[in-house]
Amino acid sequence: MTEGMRELQEAAHSTGHDYRAGSPHLMHWHLYQRLLGELLRVLRTLQTQNLPLSVLDIGAGHGSFAEPLLAYGCSVTATEMSRPSLDQLRSRFGSNDRFSVVLDEDGSLRSLGDRTFSLVLFASVIHHITDYESRIRTAASKLGQGGALISFQGPLWYPRQKAADLRLSHATYLWWRLRQGNYLRGLRTRWRRLIGVYDARNPSDMVEYHVVRDGVNQRRVREVLASLFAKVDVFSYWSTQSSMGQRIGEALKAENTFGIVATDRM
Repeated sequence: MTEGMRELQEAAHSTGHDYRAGSPHLMHWHLYQRLLGELLRVLRTLQTQNLPLSVLDIGAGHGSFAEPLLAYGCSVTATEMSRPSLDQLRSRFGSNDRFSVVLDEDGSLRSLGDRTFSLVLFASVIHHITDYESRIRTAASKLGQGGALISFQGPLWYPRQKAADLRLSHATYLWWRLRQGNYLRGLRTRWRRLIGVYDARNPSDMVEYHVVRDGVNQRRVREVLASLFAKVDVFSYWSTQSSMGQRIGEALKAENTFGIVATDRM
């Protein structure tokens, strides 16, 4: 990842940034609990295999999953390219001797050296990454034999979403966005997305990189992982920022987001 992208990430996630605002998997408790349940299920499987509960939390933000992982008894290494987020992680968890945080300025994970882990977690991360296929391979290289990789909160690739689900996703986002203020910036961002012209210097366009390439191709992600792991499971679900929109989408059994669980690293 380029120096420019790191600067955009820091601009979008500056000091005082609230990761919960605008993150459906953190805003809606039942959705967070579902994803956490998937994570704990994999951890229990690793325990039965007598693997150490060592977790690499890539792009950890402010530690929304690091906290329950530490409570479960895991050792957690968090990476961040945003230095304000890294400082916040140190402030929250730095006194825990099972927690460490690493500045990963270019997203290459080179700063980890030759360390290996039993589980790699991408929680609402891969849609921020330009070449997510390469990053997934790099992350998998940090796993020991039998390890697992989990990704949550990836936007389904738009061309493979049902048209009705995609329209509902856009509508519920706009309904939520209208209540957030800063309307001029929101209108400009929405206009650029509608006409397909993006500003490479604007965090609103480049940090949420999935809008540039129409989501994340979950089939390609699965293919990459299937070459590295004995078992790969993909699950789709509905997530949106609006509480009402979340209820409507779930009632209609709509899907716009996916998670993927890859186990038994070969």
